[in-house]
Amino acid sequence: MSNYQKEKEILRNLAKKVAEISELPIQDKTFKAWKGLNSLKPERPMFMIDQLPWGELSRDGEMNLECEDWLARNFEWQLKETLYRWNHIQDDRVVENKIRVPKAINNTGFGMSIQEDRIPGQSGTAADSHDYKDILKNEDDIEKIQTPKISEDKEASKKWLETAKDIFGGIMRVTQGGANAEYGHVWDVVSTWHGIEECMYDIADRPEFIHKILDKMFGLYLYQLDEYEKLGAIDAGNPLIHCTGAYTDELPGYNGESDEELEKLRYSAKNIWTMGAAQLFSMVSPEVHDEFEIAYQMKWYARFGLGYYGCCEPLDRKIHVIAKLPNVRKISMSPWVDMERGAEAMAGRFVFSRKPNPAFLSSDTAWIPELVKKDLVDAYTIAGKYGNPCELILKDVSTTGNKPERLWEWAKIAAEVCGRG
Repeated sequence: MSNYQKEKEILRNLAKKVAEISELPIQDKTFKAWKGLNSLKPERPMFMIDQLPWGELSRDGEMNLECEDWLARNFEWQLKETLYRWNHIQDDRVVENKIRVPKAINNTGFGMSIQEDRIPGQSGTAADSHDYKDILKNEDDIEKIQTPKISEDKEASKKWLETAKDIFGGIMRVTQGGANAEYGHVWDVVSTWHGIEECMYDIADRPEFIHKILDKMFGLYLYQLDEYEKLGAIDAGNPLIHCTGAYTDELPGYNGESDEELEKLRYSAKNIWTMGAAQLFSMVSPEVHDEFEIAYQMKWYARFGLGYYGCCEPLDRKIHVIAKLPNVRKISMSPWVDMERGAEAMAGRFVFSRKPNPAFLSSDTAWIPELVKKDLVDAYTIAGKYGNPCELILKDVSTTGNKPERLWEWAKIAAEVCGRG
């Protein structure tokens, strides 16, 4: 048996298990519940777990990859991650009878080489420390930021798709995605070139300099988006937006469209969600956040169908600013917000996307199930008090202290809190 045939057999056996799970009634029920939440007509709170320290989670080699070919390994990871989640976590992630194939999109990037000191995290965890060096010291350095060249190797894309159809034919539907065109985290990029402290000082001392950086970067992001649209590389029908369920009746791609129909959708960002954030703005005023982030994001969000905003930065004092964004539907409520203030400001207009603190899972001392449950109950109770749909999104889990059982128990607690039958 050739190596290809061996890997094909491995993948088909995994795919059969996923396909069986996808047929369970809970999948359609959860799919519809996400649609209700994202339309601001929730059936119940929803919860999801993502961004995990996979090096700590595997037991008995269940996440070890057997395939050697890079594309086969991509498929194997998709399938094994799905099975691991189903066997141990069972959050509100819908198990679909689909395998996603990448397109051969090439992006040359902005031509900037990050300089940093890095302290690796402990083995198996997902947390390194970074000290970024300033390579944007003056206006001459801004000129070094290059316009990316974006292209597709159509023959490679076709080959990958045909390979997937040969492997999974008769078991799973094969869909081909595009580029990560939805990401609007410009400040996450700029801060790695200029440094966090330098960004903060220059907002106060050299605001014109910062505006020139932002003018160029947001212009390049919009240029990239134009190029992705021309290539048909928009990832229509993506099941996730920033670790949350993206299913909705307000955008196409989630209603059983054929492959031909999906392909047509990939030429317009209006068919998908976007996401943006300025995590280093945790310490700035709403006025500064507005001037140096939201004012620039206005054009970006206008290009998309729906939007998610925020990540780890506390946004409870800034809802009135974020609400200016066109098409914004979900707003992040990180562990460091005043939930009452944020929920009251949302006033039923947005999904209250609560991020419970992942530190609960980090050690024996921190792991107190009663407090975990109280934290989740408080979140959806406060959100509901002001008419806001609520989702509970456990993410940025850097470590479980090598006890993945805590993660599994967290999921059971969340399922109970969310009233999932």
